[in-house]
Amino acid sequence: MNKAPFNFNQIKVVYPLLAIFPSGQYGIEHAYRVFTLAQKIADFENLNEGSCQSLKFCALFLNIGRDQNRMDLNYGTRSYEMLIQNNFWGKSVFHNDLCRFLIECHPFNIAEAEKKLDRYMIENPSEAIFLFKILKDASALDAFRFGNFCAADLQFSNSRKLVLFASQLYRKEVKLDLILKEIENWMESIQ
Repeated sequence: MNKAPFNFNQIKVVYPLLAIFPSGQYGIEHAYRVFTLAQKIADFENLNEGSCQSLKFCALFLNIGRDQNRMDLNYGTRSYEMLIQNNFWGKSVFHNDLCRFLIECHPFNIAEAEKKLDRYMIENPSEAIFLFKILKDASALDAFRFGNFCAADLQFSNSRKLVLFASQLYRKEVKLDLILKEIENWMESIQ
């Protein structure tokens, strides 16, 4: 009896959101921690609601284009392209050059990102750099798990206050279904 090859495209994804995230160290658990840490920093920095929502959206999807087996500076562009391909789940409010800048330039340091600003039609460049720094700090706070973390590298003094929180967030066992539910609830709340 000849069996046809198994077609993975026929599998129904239980959580469609999971399909876009890479597996491994830059998967949904990392995205959730960066999302949570970005929110905490934004709260400390008294960020307005619109900027905070854009920041949280970008925090979730910064690394979806990342190939964890190699270092490259193109994962930001791939992440943004993947969001376009997935129609932003109807979140057209985030389909703008500010979010594009934050996602595409995330692989770069602050000085390099500032040099790339003129490629984007951003109304307030200083706000874009401010949000970029928050995302870099949120990512750095989660990076301590790799053993190369230095609190002195954080941009904001308020970020330094979150080192213990970041450590506890990493060690806390959070069930995948709870992560997905929280993300889905947030996405529904901003529609």
